[in-house]
Amino acid sequence: MDWDKVTLGEVIRGHAATRGDHTAVVDGDTRLSYRQLDRWADEIAQGLVSIGLVRGDQVALWMINSATWVACWIACSRVGVTLVPLNTRYKPEEVEYILKQSNAKALIMLDTFWNIDFLAMLRAIVPELDTATPGQLQSARLPHLRSVVLWKNIRAPGTFCLEQICQQGGQMLHRGQMLPPANPADPIIIVYTSGTTGHPKGAMHNHIVLRNCANMARWMHTTPDDIVLGHMPFYHVAGAFAGLGQAMLVGCTLVTLPHWIPDEALDVIAQEKVTIFGGIPTHYIDCLDAIRRRPRTVRMKSGWIGGAPVTPDVALTSFKELGLEALQAVYGMTETTSMTTLSEFDAPLEVLCDNKGKPIGEFEVKVCDPDSGSERPTGVNGEVWVRGHIVMMGYYQDPVGTSQVMTQDGWFRTGDIGVYDEQGYLKITGRLKDMFIVGGSNAYPAEIERMLQTHPKIKQAIVVGVPHARLGEVGYAFVELHEGQQIAPQDVIDFCKEKMADYKVPRYVQVMKEFQKTSTGKIQRFVLTKAAKEALAQ
Repeated sequence: MDWDKVTLGEVIRGHAATRGDHTAVVDGDTRLSYRQLDRWADEIAQGLVSIGLVRGDQVALWMINSATWVACWIACSRVGVTLVPLNTRYKPEEVEYILKQSNAKALIMLDTFWNIDFLAMLRAIVPELDTATPGQLQSARLPHLRSVVLWKNIRAPGTFCLEQICQQGGQMLHRGQMLPPANPADPIIIVYTSGTTGHPKGAMHNHIVLRNCANMARWMHTTPDDIVLGHMPFYHVAGAFAGLGQAMLVGCTLVTLPHWIPDEALDVIAQEKVTIFGGIPTHYIDCLDAIRRRPRTVRMKSGWIGGAPVTPDVALTSFKELGLEALQAVYGMTETTSMTTLSEFDAPLEVLCDNKGKPIGEFEVKVCDPDSGSERPTGVNGEVWVRGHIVMMGYYQDPVGTSQVMTQDGWFRTGDIGVYDEQGYLKITGRLKDMFIVGGSNAYPAEIERMLQTHPKIKQAIVVGVPHARLGEVGYAFVELHEGQQIAPQDVIDFCKEKMADYKVPRYVQVMKEFQKTSTGKIQRFVLTKAAKEALAQ
């Protein structure tokens, strides 16, 4: 297949033509065939054009996993606009930053869910919304944003609703209006991942991500008859590419879950006869706990596990209790379309238990000296570098940030430390970055520290990752206060809960009189990490 010519919209169009009655998406009681999904995506696409979206624009999507999420992404790809998914756990400050940095021209969003008023959060950022004419929003804080579209048939001042958009799009289709073919080189998604500067960076990917989705399917033995559980958030590359993308490329069925509740997930797996699973170790631990509470028989074909350290006990028990034919260890990043290495479908269990894998496609992965870039021999640790179609196009409107991770000859510097063994397996052994992973979500100390230091009582903050039985790692914050100030650790945690997504919130806080520094004025993080682990061990 000539992957340089393949687009997401045409893949769905092909399924609609060849297997149109096959179920594409299951969303609660809603079941959409590929023919219905194709038509719905066309209606949304034309509707977006009717409110002024053109190729090259950005559309933000703030929504739970759902059939609507899937249809909106396909629609955007057909128009040539780039989807900017927003984390549903973000707070107003985080949403505002991404909407502004991405130059989002439109926002498609849910109104309420999980007893959270998302629309109220948007109004806090855009107070002009209630008095705006739909499609003509003028926001002081978000100068590029023109349109807000609420999902379903939800109506509110200053907004469109998705049903209106679809009706308008349907009329345009009835009149025979057609969109020009999508350009495979255009970006179809910008996935934001925090960076060491303390600000999120938007990794751009074009339609070539489908090539890696095909590789994922090949390694996991996914076929059109399979049923994929879409529980990983679609705003994350694992959910968007390994879940949604893989299912849509192959033409099998995607079962969406709006939230992760282990007992409900297991019930859906049984009811829908799910065959393809995947997740971070937390998901597997939760399933095992649920099965112990209420014994049940689970059978699935394959699953991937990664995103955080995997213990042999969790791996082996999950393999057995979830009735898997294969459980495959994965390594990847937002910038490398979620899966870079994977253990084979029939790999020995010791490979899984050692968290090792091999590159899954026609791209390069090397372990090298982080300073010179020279390749390290087998058995010697070094920084993992990746080059080829799997690597992002770059960070959106951030040439400096892109140049910091991309070499002139196209290598992406992951910042992770790894080693190849004699059998060609890559094992990740550490991180050059200070990042830690909370339940599969990357948490960057610089971003958390920056937020902590906006507290009027906090002079300086250092955050390190410490082990956690269920989530893998969580944050431990050391804070130095301004002179004469006092604060309780719980007050610091509560402050963070109001300002950032829950996985970023430190679970532990220690107030320091002052930080010990080196002769050059640097704070030694490894000393604080050791101190945090010792404190938790007491």
